[in-house]
Amino acid sequence: MKKIVCTVLLCLFAGTAVAGTVKIGAVQPLSGKISVYGEGFQRAINLAVEEVNNAGGIKGQDLEIVYEDNLSTAQGSVSALQKLISIEKLPVVIGPAASSNFLATCPIAEREKTVFIGAESAASDISTCGSYVFRVFPSDMLQGIGVAKLAEELDYKEVALTYINNDWGVGLANAFKEKYKGKIVEEFTYDEGKADYRSEILRLKKNNPAAVVNLTYIKEGGTMLKQAHEMKFNPQWLLGSAAKSPKLVELAGEAAEGIIGTYPTFSKTSGLYEHYKTAFAKKYPDEKLPIFGEYNYDMIHLLAKALNNADALTSDSIRASLISASQGFEGVTGDLSFDENGDVGASYGRWSVKDGKIIEN
Repeated sequence: MKKIVCTVLLCLFAGTAVAGTVKIGAVQPLSGKISVYGEGFQRAINLAVEEVNNAGGIKGQDLEIVYEDNLSTAQGSVSALQKLISIEKLPVVIGPAASSNFLATCPIAEREKTVFIGAESAASDISTCGSYVFRVFPSDMLQGIGVAKLAEELDYKEVALTYINNDWGVGLANAFKEKYKGKIVEEFTYDEGKADYRSEILRLKKNNPAAVVNLTYIKEGGTMLKQAHEMKFNPQWLLGSAAKSPKLVELAGEAAEGIIGTYPTFSKTSGLYEHYKTAFAKKYPDEKLPIFGEYNYDMIHLLAKALNNADALTSDSIRASLISASQGFEGVTGDLSFDENGDVGASYGRWSVKDGKIIEN
């Protein structure tokens, strides 16, 4: 076998070949307590990247995502972002899921003038992160209104309110309390990641509420529903969008039957949605459509448009191009036009569980 000698010229061209991609970063929960979300996000992102590259990529080069695992924590998110900015020197980074993680990192992205975009984090405080920060997922302020309207439409004049003790849970609960006109007979937070919520359920059961608004995640929600059912506490559970997953139904079993929730809704009959659904099934035949996968998919296609239209692949040029590209951009999830805070609008629908399946109303 002929030995290959790396001359200065050869190494230079080799470096150019390796650099023949346009890279953006992604801080993702690929391990830890919310990795059940991260795995699905990554699949949706990779599907969109594949489509972008098949359509010509970014200015003729392939788009590449540099993933960093944040271990599902705020500190892990900070470390991952710092690596993507300082070592990888990437002008665009996809922000982490969970509002607490996003809020821990957005000041760094803003300070370093790195375009930072999210597809899941909903805390209302994200709207004040800065001019380099965007999200294609609606703010808690909108979802809080949706949950309050749901409780009132179902004629619950009294509810108990419980929620995860983090920025997302607290922000959503505050938005709910601001809009709900009924009486809250009990209110408390709880920690995420626990295996036993029986003490919280006993606290709820003491008041015997007809309905409980539980602003929760998949694993926590599934555990609480199952344990409440075992303790013969079966109020009407009202949930938000973060719990809307077949995985929650699987974890809760029969206890999930009849729960009702809200979610940011978009057309499931459009050609864009049908394309996404078909393409996802083709690429991942053994996987179900992931929660919030559509938002991640849309985010990549919007970023691709902005990157292709940017005068240069610098953060300032990309930021200006992203604002412009978003105006009138119609994705699977609808209109992704950014407002002055880098936020998008939304309307809210209702979901429930019937015969072990999630039904959208």
